[in-house]
Amino acid sequence: MLNKLLLSSLLILTLSEAKDSFSSERLLGIEVGYAGLETKDAIGLDESVSSVEFGFRIGAQNRDWRTSIIANMSNSKGHKTQKAMLSFDKFVWQSLYKKDDIVFKPYLSGHIGYIKHTADNLSEKGMLYGGGLGLAWNVLDEVDFDLGYRYSFTELDNLDSFDAVTLGINYIY
Repeated sequence: MLNKLLLSSLLILTLSEAKDSFSSERLLGIEVGYAGLETKDAIGLDESVSSVEFGFRIGAQNRDWRTSIIANMSNSKGHKTQKAMLSFDKFVWQSLYKKDDIVFKPYLSGHIGYIKHTADNLSEKGMLYGGGLGLAWNVLDEVDFDLGYRYSFTELDNLDSFDAVTLGINYIY
């Protein structure tokens, strides 16, 4: 209960601050990725499961930071996951190649969120947290691509951790 209250407070505070700080660039995006789950099977043995995940994001960004709300889902080999995360990305550098008007922005990220995992007719819900890194590149003023890696831990009994490599496209308005 305390974790949910803390997450809700953090989300409300972030969104209220993001309105003032990031009013110049908001984004909508979709992503697809390859995820690996570290789970336990029906008798408690460790098991690795891979799956394709799909999701969307909504957020805001400026020159140095990007804050996003991300929702993903996957379904593979009897393991179904649904995730909602609040992600904070810090752009560590920006290239300025004026020849092609493409800007590369590597970033480091952290996230916290909620996960629902269903396997073998057993459903669990709980918190997740983790970090990642990636590369965003602006191909147009209104469009950027994002290639990222996330590693997450959970508090669930049957799902220890998962990682994902994602490719996304964002519309910036």
